[in-house]
Amino acid sequence: MLPLIEEGLTRPWHRLRLPEPLEARWAAQGRAGNARRIRSWLLVFIIVNVISVKVDLDLFGAEAVAIPAALTLGLLVPVTLLAILLLRKEPSPARQLCAVLTVSLVAMAVTLNSARIVPGPHGDVYSILAAIVPLVVGMIAPLSFRHGIIYCACCFSLYVGSIAGFGLGDHDGYGVPMLVASLILVPLKLTYAQEWETKQSFLLGLRERIQATALAEANSRLVVLSETDPLTSVANRRLFDQRLDEAWAAAAREQQWLGLAVVDVDHFKAFNDAAGHAEGDRCLREIASALQEAMATRNGLVARFGGEEFVALLPGATPEAMLEAGQALHDAVAHLALPHPGRLGALVSASVGITASHGATGAFGVTSEGLLSAADQALYQAKHAGRDRVEAACAQLTRPTRIEARAA
Repeated sequence: MLPLIEEGLTRPWHRLRLPEPLEARWAAQGRAGNARRIRSWLLVFIIVNVISVKVDLDLFGAEAVAIPAALTLGLLVPVTLLAILLLRKEPSPARQLCAVLTVSLVAMAVTLNSARIVPGPHGDVYSILAAIVPLVVGMIAPLSFRHGIIYCACCFSLYVGSIAGFGLGDHDGYGVPMLVASLILVPLKLTYAQEWETKQSFLLGLRERIQATALAEANSRLVVLSETDPLTSVANRRLFDQRLDEAWAAAAREQQWLGLAVVDVDHFKAFNDAAGHAEGDRCLREIASALQEAMATRNGLVARFGGEEFVALLPGATPEAMLEAGQALHDAVAHLALPHPGRLGALVSASVGITASHGATGAFGVTSEGLLSAADQALYQAKHAGRDRVEAACAQLTRPTRIEARAA
């Protein structure tokens, strides 16, 4: 999309049309707003024409005002109201042109007819008003340049044809009426400039939005990369440390339990030595995926702690729930049934150390570091007890707690 936008921004002055996808998007974007603008001005146009009946009364007199008043109130006003109805919802640009052009042509015809039949020397007033109508409407209506050409050509043809057909030129010829007629062509310049500027603004705004979206997506990817282990695609040590501190603070604040598990792949060095690091990496990826799946229903966070060691953080997990979660982590590795090339006939297994503490123990000196230390101690016990098992340990106080008694 950005190459198309740059192509549109650097297009020559004589090429108003944007590259096709952008042209359609620009047209659709401004359609509803343009219709609302035209409808509001047509309402003003009705009010102006109702007031103009008083001008007709002054210039025609009470005896002859019936015809121009009837044409204004009985023809022009209903046509304008019909045009407003035609512009409901999101009309196409062609329908907008049709509404604006019809109202302008009817208004010009009514005014030119008044120039033909008005008594006395007032024909010039109506002739000039007939040229002002398309000038004003063309300047107000947000038409495209192509539609502006059609609009001005039709209005100019009607005006010139009526001047010549009705013989409305002055006694010196048609010089002054033709000069007045040239006012009808003024909107051509305005529609060109308006379309060019709105398209440039549209392209600049679209480019800014696309660049902002791309920047936001890039930042999101950077955040994900900074918090994800590149080998296993689970959370990394940095994110785990942050979440552990946050979860322990939340547990203390909300008086909830917090569970923690440490998982270590048994005899992983022997696996690497026998099969190579590529197979070792594949093994770690499969184990990480299995651990994540085991914790998915428990809303736990699985992270790679380093090497062949993983951790799982489970907010709200009681000691009983952690015993179940620890066994689920152990079984997730066992169910993979991965052959261990470094141990003849053996499968890859894992040792798991778990712990759980209530947030209230924070007041007695238990910290997030203490939780991690307890899970590590439980893992140490599991390994010394023969590996391939789950062991638990309680977090210890990391600082003495003194309770001062106050005499009654």
